[in-house]
Amino acid sequence: MNKDELKKFIESRDDLQYLKHASNILAKIGGWNKLTSQQKEALLIIGDEYEKYLKENDKLVGYTKGVVNERVKILNKYYDFFDNNDYYNIFSSQGKFRSTILEEFTYLLIKDIIADKQKSLKDEIKEFLQIGSSRAYTNLYFLGANLVDFIESPQIGVNQKDQDFAIFRPITLSVGNGKETKTNLPIVSIENKTYIDKTMLEGAIATAEKIKSGNPYSLYLIVTENYDVDLQIDPIYSRIDQIYVLRKSKRKGELKPIDANVVYGLVCDIKNHLDRGWSNVKKKMEETGKIL
Repeated sequence: MNKDELKKFIESRDDLQYLKHASNILAKIGGWNKLTSQQKEALLIIGDEYEKYLKENDKLVGYTKGVVNERVKILNKYYDFFDNNDYYNIFSSQGKFRSTILEEFTYLLIKDIIADKQKSLKDEIKEFLQIGSSRAYTNLYFLGANLVDFIESPQIGVNQKDQDFAIFRPITLSVGNGKETKTNLPIVSIENKTYIDKTMLEGAIATAEKIKSGNPYSLYLIVTENYDVDLQIDPIYSRIDQIYVLRKSKRKGELKPIDANVVYGLVCDIKNHLDRGWSNVKKKMEETGKIL
């Protein structure tokens, strides 16, 4: 396909706001005149492969193990296309070309779970269950220009953290006559990584602490292709709920395929978190004798 056909295909998607890889391709088409001839040629070839990738995913509905396995097969095929042709190196790492593949795949995995959950909600609150990249609430504080302003109309300040993918509930905060502040309460927060090293892990640990102090019922996950942290370091002390290493390997060495069992475990953990009870001290005490 030519660039106009590729652009039309991507822009025709009703779910484009969730398709981070598609949006990345679209942005590169938008900067067509700044691309080299090699980049232009590669982008059109990538576009053909991406169209097949997305249409194959469109045929799948649900989140059973069979569906997840098929999605992983499609994903591995798409990754292999890039790796075998060295297309990643044609575009700069700052362009986030590779990283958006996993961000978009997370949406494809989870969207049907959320669609089913929305069906169980009353019509007037369905819109409050949302997914996608998000600025997630971590904590709030109060402020005013001076004492009189603080007494008359205190303002709410909100600290937020960018999340690659989240399941969240938008909320609006206000105090008295103060200005309204909008933010998103994370239910599940996911950091998508091509690989994670010690510095990235330390940053994620700090983010998990902030996210879960703002909403202790949220689930904070890292989904990475490879894991480059010293294996003697155990993140169990952190508030990260889980780190999924999709290739079950470090970055250096043999490039293993994405493991379908790891991906299915991710899907199950997210669904279980959405299905389970969160806060019912009386029930927990009577049924298990445990409060937490």
